[in-house]
Amino acid sequence: MINTLKKNFFLSALHSIYQNFFFAKRRKFGYIHKSAKIRFPALIKGIQNVYIYENSHIMGSSKIISSKAKFILKKNSGAAEGLTVITGTHPYKVGEFFIIDAAKDIQVAKDIIVEEDVWIGTNVTLLPGVVVGRGSIIASGSICRNNVPPYAIVQGNVAKVVGFKFSPDETIIHEEKLYAPEERLDLELLQINYEKHFIKRIKEIRNNLK
Repeated sequence: MINTLKKNFFLSALHSIYQNFFFAKRRKFGYIHKSAKIRFPALIKGIQNVYIYENSHIMGSSKIISSKAKFILKKNSGAAEGLTVITGTHPYKVGEFFIIDAAKDIQVAKDIIVEEDVWIGTNVTLLPGVVVGRGSIIASGSICRNNVPPYAIVQGNVAKVVGFKFSPDETIIHEEKLYAPEERLDLELLQINYEKHFIKRIKEIRNNLK
């Protein structure tokens, strides 16, 4: 009984410390909506460059390195455990040691943007300049070096399109239910992406998935 009380007291105190710590941290973000959540443990370097919008969340064990450029997670998107975000890379120069510039924190940095309604699986890495299109899915363990088309499903290292969540016509119906007319994606663009990234690559995708 006494041990149970001690355990409950310890957990309550730990929760209180966590709540106070996280509240203080929230004020340091570039922007974080009151409905957005980041679960700890989390390593965030450059918290002033992190923007998280309505109903979005990042699960625990994330690493966000955004000291020189922004990481933007738009509305209704989520990331499972182990997300890694790196907005900068250290350049190589002829006749100079790489480690010298790295020690000076000289970087080539680009914003990373995750659009609305995106799901990011466990242990995914997003690299500088990547834009993850609306409604897409990034499979667990993927490393994104290139932009992800809207509603695409990508996986691998380097992450490549292996399918789409909906056909272009289904996507239009989906968007009509969720977005105002001026916010909806263009059917022609959806059809071009579907043809380019999926239909023309069906054989390659099938071979890669074997």
